[in-house]
Amino acid sequence: MFCQFLQDQSIQNRPLKIIYQYIFQNGLVSRAEIIEKTNLNRGKVARSLKELLDQNYIRVEGLGDSEGGRPPSLYQINPVISFLIGIQITRWETKIVLYDLLLNKIDEKTIIMMPNHSPNIVIEEIKSTIRKFMELYHFQVDDILGIGIGAIGPLDSDQGIILQSEPFLPIHWGSIPIVEQMKEEFPVFVKLDNAANTIVLGESKQYPAFQNILNVTVGWTWGSGAIHNGKLLKIESGDICGYGHMVIQMDGEPCYCGKKGCMTAYSSLYAIIEQIKESSPAYYHSRLKDCSPIEQIGRMVLDQDQLTKNVILDSAKYIGVGVANLATVFHSELVLVNGPLIDRYPGYYEEIIHHASLHLNNQGKIQFSKGNYQLDPGTLGAAMLVLDSLLGE
Repeated sequence: MFCQFLQDQSIQNRPLKIIYQYIFQNGLVSRAEIIEKTNLNRGKVARSLKELLDQNYIRVEGLGDSEGGRPPSLYQINPVISFLIGIQITRWETKIVLYDLLLNKIDEKTIIMMPNHSPNIVIEEIKSTIRKFMELYHFQVDDILGIGIGAIGPLDSDQGIILQSEPFLPIHWGSIPIVEQMKEEFPVFVKLDNAANTIVLGESKQYPAFQNILNVTVGWTWGSGAIHNGKLLKIESGDICGYGHMVIQMDGEPCYCGKKGCMTAYSSLYAIIEQIKESSPAYYHSRLKDCSPIEQIGRMVLDQDQLTKNVILDSAKYIGVGVANLATVFHSELVLVNGPLIDRYPGYYEEIIHHASLHLNNQGKIQFSKGNYQLDPGTLGAAMLVLDSLLGE
């Protein structure tokens, strides 16, 4: 019902949707403000507000300041008239989060990715988690506004398919019609996009003053997403993993893509683990060899082994060069750097920004920040994909 309202493009529904969108975007607003900002006449606004209230799509949330008469009612959307599911699929974990319409987190589930996590196993665990959310919070499939999915690429986002992901786990991940598979059980709006895009969308919510934002996530490979002039920069194929294959060293280290000298070959977690294996084989075999990816990260952070530290901090200079290159290309005002080691390893972020600053011509105009990795920007951005699509942003 609510989803149909958002998708209804009829002339009769247009003023209702305009008013709902304005309330959604601006929070607590009065009738007078709605009339002024939407250019709808007083009678149409009054009738539309009554209808939205009767449908329970909005509600009165207190009173505004009085200007001599009766204080005006302030309107807000009803955040629990419907729910959003945000999903982020990465190499080390898959996270499923339940949100209300104001993007407040209600509940979450994390699946630690192990070598046996095939696409079928992961997708079934996602479905099972959503079913548990529905049971716990007493809602039905019709109460789900939509499901947003951020996943490793390359993708065909229009067809809802994970095409042929870059190195993942020992089990093959490719040609996965994940949107279709989700809709088989949950026939609602489902949107798939590259994880780098969902992360930068989620991050952008914390920085509304910036129109040009770059997010670089360094994990097992590189992911980069950009907001340009206030809009998500889209690549038609969904394959934006190519940023990690910028050549930064001619005839350099071999990369799994077949080229030499790629950014990924110097700065990804794969490259760091391989370098540790070469420089400190005893440490690698005793502490990292038989661990899951997330355990490897945890042990590197915990141990603070000196040789390991040297390898990790050395990779920061390559990340800094890549960040500077992308910030220049995208004319970024704000650059965010994300990733499991960046978030947790002491001094790593600072070393990256130091080297990025060395290679920027206009460094005084660019603000840097560590990404909000622990706040799940990827699942938040995935939920925002749904809202942006249905609200016509």
